[in-house]
Amino acid sequence: MKMSHRVIVLMLTTIICLSPQLACAEKEKYQPNWESLSQWQVPQWINDAVMGFYAHWGVYSVPGHRFNDGKEVVDSGLWYGKFMYIPNGLKRNNYGCYDFHRKNYGEPCETGYHELIPLFTAAKWDPDEWVSLFKYAGGDYAGVTAEHGDGFVLWDSDYDKFNSMDMGPKRDIVGELFEACRKQGLKTVATVHEPPAETYEEAFEHCPEDSHFHDPQYADLYQMSEFDVLNKKLLELTDKYQPDQLWFEDAYCGLENWKEYIAYYYNQGEKWGKEVFISQKHDLAPLSCSIFDIEGGIFGGGVWAWAGMEKPQKQRWQKDVPIGNYWAYAEGVGCRPVNMLIDGVIDRISKNGVTLFDVAPKADGTLPQEQIDGLKAMGDWMKHNKEALYAARCAPFHPGGVDTHAAGTIRFTEKGDYLYAIEMGNQWPPTKGFAAYGDSKKPQAPFTIPGVKAVEGSDIIMLGDNKPLKWQQKDNDIIIEELPKKLPCDYAWSFKIQVK
Repeated sequence: MKMSHRVIVLMLTTIICLSPQLACAEKEKYQPNWESLSQWQVPQWINDAVMGFYAHWGVYSVPGHRFNDGKEVVDSGLWYGKFMYIPNGLKRNNYGCYDFHRKNYGEPCETGYHELIPLFTAAKWDPDEWVSLFKYAGGDYAGVTAEHGDGFVLWDSDYDKFNSMDMGPKRDIVGELFEACRKQGLKTVATVHEPPAETYEEAFEHCPEDSHFHDPQYADLYQMSEFDVLNKKLLELTDKYQPDQLWFEDAYCGLENWKEYIAYYYNQGEKWGKEVFISQKHDLAPLSCSIFDIEGGIFGGGVWAWAGMEKPQKQRWQKDVPIGNYWAYAEGVGCRPVNMLIDGVIDRISKNGVTLFDVAPKADGTLPQEQIDGLKAMGDWMKHNKEALYAARCAPFHPGGVDTHAAGTIRFTEKGDYLYAIEMGNQWPPTKGFAAYGDSKKPQAPFTIPGVKAVEGSDIIMLGDNKPLKWQQKDNDIIIEELPKKLPCDYAWSFKIQVK
């Protein structure tokens, strides 16, 4: 997701004439200034949501090349179009992409990235099947990388000929997926990432001037569009598909247009009768009119980095993280331990964070079997426990209950008259790589929930078992004297406690 310095400097070098559509009329609610945009309120649906799913899916899914660096590289597969053009012998690592491409497709400067587009077929893709799986896993919203840094867009575009409707799959990926989401009651998210100027900078440096990079017929793919074209594409994505969330890596249409675009999108949301928002990663907008997103993955020897906010936040935040080893499909993508994925979701909800999970489809549109199995296992857990997470709030910001989000391996959430104490059975965040994340330690009686006072005479239950447990109050602690003979799940056990 982040490989080198952003090209915002390039964006700042040109002042463009805004599309007339972006000229906010005085009568509209939102004007292009931070004061006016601060009227925006965090949508109720994202405040209530537990998690969403999206896919890094595109032409880069075709090679399936695991980056060769002696360790797991979270960007395996995703940035293939960048590293395939870096010859051997340079100081810059090409992760084996250069040799892989020469062996399987030909010399990179002769058989370029565009030659892979016909192999991105989506021949076995069933969007309804994807959404059904996301929903079962506990997802509340779903989407796809509408455009990543390789310059190939996944919607039916009138402004970029390198799009999934005219080439490759010959299908409107964004449109079909959003339709499937709405049929099944999920909200939608579209993500836009780095412009091609960052991805192909090495190709322009190392390929001769008579190569495809300088051929005008490939300019839409390999070169950064004029800003008016970027604006038209972004407006097209916005108006044609009406996403509930638009996720930005950078200010896609330039910082000069950023406030104008946000005002336009939020005004359109008013007209659509929808609660919409932008999420952004680099302090591109104040939190008074956006949601902050934190990238997560595996960095530095397989260690999980950026576990999320350290403390509860009053405003909703989001963390996007791959469920497998890499963002995009590559050999060995697999799926991380499900108890680790679930523990991360629980920890974030306890701090007012929502999780946006990434899946890594193959070029034909099928998900790796390990990820299918992982999503089903997540759903099996959510079937019993989502009550403790959905529409729950941070305990510290609500009167009664507890004044902290955590006690050791327990995380707290609140909803109505109830407090939920979720025993993860593992330390979070992990200090070692995901492969070392062990089995969750099961609770044993007598089990102490510290710092909580229950309503006298009320029932305490474990979600999934739902039978009253024998308990006593000892000062400020609850002592569960007996637990279910058979625990309802293998990790993250949720206790429901009446506190008001």
